[in-house]
Amino acid sequence: MHSITIEGDMIMNNVDELRTLLVSLKKTLEKLLEVENRKTGILEKGNPSDLDALLNEEQAILMECSSAEKQRMRICEKLNVSSVSEILEKIPEAGSKINDIHSEMLEMVKAIKKVNSLNMKLLDTRLKIVKFMTSKLGVATDEVKYDKNAKTVSN
Repeated sequence: MHSITIEGDMIMNNVDELRTLLVSLKKTLEKLLEVENRKTGILEKGNPSDLDALLNEEQAILMECSSAEKQRMRICEKLNVSSVSEILEKIPEAGSKINDIHSEMLEMVKAIKKVNSLNMKLLDTRLKIVKFMTSKLGVATDEVKYDKNAKTVSN
């Protein structure tokens, strides 16, 4: 009986560690959403230098997310599961500790994906405009070829 309590305590300690990680990751995702929203404004205005600075900031946030993801995978491995959803399924008592933060994070990820999709459309539109303008000015052709040094090769 005593070993079951110790095992249960170890499981809940891992769940507590996961909750702390998820709270931290949610804050990081909030920063990423804020950066994505700022990126939308920059893409609408078309200021490349502002975009460059923002991309550096975004890269740092993505590195934080990657690190947190590795920690999440390590904790899940300790619990013999592959995802937070699986923890909620296999360890029902974990739900009271992580269900709310997990749901909030899923909503945050949906919001980030939505803004990111808009940004991709804005980038695509800008790229099409640049291609159109350069082709009309005779600066570029539709079939540009490059050598191994990424320099254009004439046809």
